[in-house]
Amino acid sequence: MSPPPAVESQVQALTDLYNSIQNARHHPRDLLKTSIAPNPLPLTHPSLLLYSQQLKDIAHTLRSDAVQSALRAAKESEKADGQNIMNNVRRENRKRRRPPSPESPQPYTVIERQSSSLFPVTKDDVAPLKSLELIEYIRQFNKKNSSYKLGIWQGTRSSTRDLKNPAILRFTIKDVLTAYLTVSYTSNDLVLLVESVTTFGPRERKLPHSQSDYSVYRMLSQEFGRMIHSDPQVGLQKFMTLLCSYENMFTMRCDKCQRVLCVEGHVAAVERVWNESDGQWQPRHVSC
Repeated sequence: MSPPPAVESQVQALTDLYNSIQNARHHPRDLLKTSIAPNPLPLTHPSLLLYSQQLKDIAHTLRSDAVQSALRAAKESEKADGQNIMNNVRRENRKRRRPPSPESPQPYTVIERQSSSLFPVTKDDVAPLKSLELIEYIRQFNKKNSSYKLGIWQGTRSSTRDLKNPAILRFTIKDVLTAYLTVSYTSNDLVLLVESVTTFGPRERKLPHSQSDYSVYRMLSQEFGRMIHSDPQVGLQKFMTLLCSYENMFTMRCDKCQRVLCVEGHVAAVERVWNESDGQWQPRHVSC
């Protein structure tokens, strides 16, 4: 049902007035300068004359009978039923509809980074060995273990007993292997750290910087390199515990396939995996 013609004309009159006022509100900032502002526009400026005429037209329209009649009718209608009339309709209509806000970011949770070290962390870990304690450690180590022998390797005979930095240690397991360990320390931290390990057959006469003629010992050297890479701060004592687990390297069965030699390559279990339940290094083939 369409509204009466009188109502349509009143709505149109108020709409035209509203549009005129909105256009007048967009005057340039020069029009808002006061007489004390620097370089004000002269009153005879064409822009001011145009805006002045526009305001006069709005005032004339506002005083017209059609607009005044429409305003009175709107006021009477509001008194009769003003429940659904909002005082801020224009502002609500002009407000941009914002898209739904995304979910608030969750608070940052610190995740403890798991260690990538292949070496165990146990309650029985002793204090790290320092360079000045190495000689005494070697003496005690050789006294406790008859099958192992640890010593400082020197390329040439030297009258001095001062420890070089880095130093090379020679470790042997009778009839199993010979290993050369490169250990070093810094002036700020005297703790001995293992840098590299090279292994050879028990009867090979090789220099520490060379490599074995046997693939099993070359694979073992690579395995030690992988272990050290997982924890560059591994100390000498902890690494010696790993080395001693190779005493029965050629007779121990892989904890995965339960074979002494792997199917591919027929190589012994040169890899070691720490078992938390029994606190022991378990042998494993590289291919397993």
